[in-house]
Amino acid sequence: MPLTRSLSVSLLLSAILASAASALVLKQERVPSGVLELPWSPGFGVGRVFTPLTLASGDPAMPNPSGDNTVAVLTNNATNLGGIALSATDPAGQADYTWSGWFFTGAGDTRRGLIVRANPTNDFRTFYQLVVNPGLFQLRFRKFVAGAPLPDLASWFLNTLPNGVPTANSWHNMKIIAGGNEFLIFFDGVQMTPAPIVDATNPILTGWVGAYNFSASVGEVPVYFDDLVLESEHPVATRLTRWGELKRLYR
Repeated sequence: MPLTRSLSVSLLLSAILASAASALVLKQERVPSGVLELPWSPGFGVGRVFTPLTLASGDPAMPNPSGDNTVAVLTNNATNLGGIALSATDPAGQADYTWSGWFFTGAGDTRRGLIVRANPTNDFRTFYQLVVNPGLFQLRFRKFVAGAPLPDLASWFLNTLPNGVPTANSWHNMKIIAGGNEFLIFFDGVQMTPAPIVDATNPILTGWVGAYNFSASVGEVPVYFDDLVLESEHPVATRLTRWGELKRLYR
């Protein structure tokens, strides 16, 4: 490769990495001073939604990731009422975005995690979810349509992570990058697949973001979430890989 072209490639890649690193924060929920920052809506008709909490001294969730000891709590309802809770917020009119946040494992007795592309017109019963199963051993990424779960788009056993299976009463970070029908998944900063996960069958292309908590066997379980961040999606980093595509982007 000629020196000038090599230099151009180097400069272009540097620009791409800088662009990906400076994503625009669209919304965030940090529960400052024990008050929710964002409006949240419940799903599945059960009325459960985020509530703010200032952790009491001695709570096993202390310190929380940001150190302010204020968290958002999502408590599932009784099992005879579905054992479910979903809390969603409008993604500032964006269809492609990055949604990330911290969750507390607690006893690890419910399925808990993040949701993206949730449909506000059907009570948020259609969405993608990234959840850790009860027992904390398996991470799953799958789609719900009209309240019914479809087969997993991807799943992972967490004993393969550098730090192993998450322990009870510990904080962990999830991140979903959604661009078109492609998704990148991260857990505690580890990218779970080398390439985007592609939903090739009737993908959900727009929708709200939020959190999820479910169990068929135990109800009224509070799950703590913190420092939830919605950012503009990184289309260059996630979807454009060939030299020609990258070069055209910077003409």
